[in-house]
Amino acid sequence: MDAAPPHPLVWVGFAAFFVVALAVGSRLLLLARRTRRLPELCIGAGVLGIGPVGFGFYVIAEELAPPSPALHGALVGVGMLAIGLGVFCKFVFNWRVYHPARRRVRALVAGAAATLALTWAYSAATGFAGYNDVGWSYLARIALQIGALLWGSAEALRYWSRMRRRVRLGMGDPVVCNRFLLWGIGAGAAGVGSLVGTLAQIATGVPANEVPWVLASSSLHGLVAAAAMWLAFLPPAAYTRLVERRARVEA
Repeated sequence: MDAAPPHPLVWVGFAAFFVVALAVGSRLLLLARRTRRLPELCIGAGVLGIGPVGFGFYVIAEELAPPSPALHGALVGVGMLAIGLGVFCKFVFNWRVYHPARRRVRALVAGAAATLALTWAYSAATGFAGYNDVGWSYLARIALQIGALLWGSAEALRYWSRMRRRVRLGMGDPVVCNRFLLWGIGAGAAGVGSLVGTLAQIATGVPANEVPWVLASSSLHGLVAAAAMWLAFLPPAAYTRLVERRARVEA
């Protein structure tokens, strides 16, 4: 018996994440072009690579491409490359922003880059066939993706906790402080959503996008990540005033 199709509301979270990530990533890359600063470049490229670009090429390959193995492989290859570059940029961001002087972290980033390149080359050698089948290449690159997201989330929340104390003493910017909280929530939601889907696929042997409850979980986590990114980088004026007002009350 065929499985029931997912509820249409499942796609709300995916659509929200796609649109917000596209807007935020594009804006940050434009900002990086003006400022020539690495953090904006890394976040923008990371958000776009893992989000709308990589995910978009995967969707085109699976849903819209004509029945041509060569074209399918090419689209998957571009998507995988975009995601790999996005993950690498998140590693670089975590290193340069939080631990710029630590050699071990630099070595970790170098190792992640080498592993991502190796998994892409291996998949390319197989024509990107079975790119989502559970194997060493899939597990390596998904572990790096999840690791980069959860590491970034933990660092942002740790930094938010430190800045929060400064804001209470009137020595910090409450909006910037809140931005670290939101970035931690958004990256954490994306990482947890990916982890749930990966563990479910390993346990069931069924691709995550074919399991209704996993789709619902991914959609919910995507919605949380989208809301957090939107408030962090494209906040309405009313939200900014609310953050500033609460900081004055707590000071």
